[in-house]
Amino acid sequence: MIPNDPVLTVDPWDDLCTTLSTQFKNLVPSLKYAVEGWPDPKWFEDTGVNFPSAFFVKVGEKGTNTTGRAKVFKTITNSDGTGAIYFETKKILYLLQISLFTTDPQQRLDIGWAIMQYLNNQIQLPINTVNTARFVFKSLDRMPEGRDNFYQRDMQFEAQTRILDGVQGYKVTNLIPSLDISPTTQTS
Repeated sequence: MIPNDPVLTVDPWDDLCTTLSTQFKNLVPSLKYAVEGWPDPKWFEDTGVNFPSAFFVKVGEKGTNTTGRAKVFKTITNSDGTGAIYFETKKILYLLQISLFTTDPQQRLDIGWAIMQYLNNQIQLPINTVNTARFVFKSLDRMPEGRDNFYQRDMQFEAQTRILDGVQGYKVTNLIPSLDISPTTQTS
């Protein structure tokens, strides 16, 4: 393992949520928050201050073993001739629920649709310098108007990421000429 490598030391779920948060806020500037986890009830106490907001909830997770360490997933070369060699050891499938809360039904429709379109059109979303995530739409629910005029939309996607391992590599700078090391016979 490469010591202190942010690709290998951060949980892929955390990388996924951080990237989605950044992407959603860029996509929909009116979105105040996009965070991991279910909202605390205190979020709903002051109507409108925290909304619209999106929350990322891991509903399920399963992993599938993939290739061995002999298959290189990606390499990154540094200017000094060193580099990181990454191996994919497992694929992870998360069942991701994105819950959108707004105080306006039109915002729920507009922001929810923008998020749906974005994730449906993303073939591979880079979640760090090496790994990517892929999304498959699963379901959509629009909740009826709730208390204090809050509007909720839940979208579920299957999100696929990877568990990676890596080693530090060095660029070959000198090649040794081939040596003939075939067995010789000795005569006495």
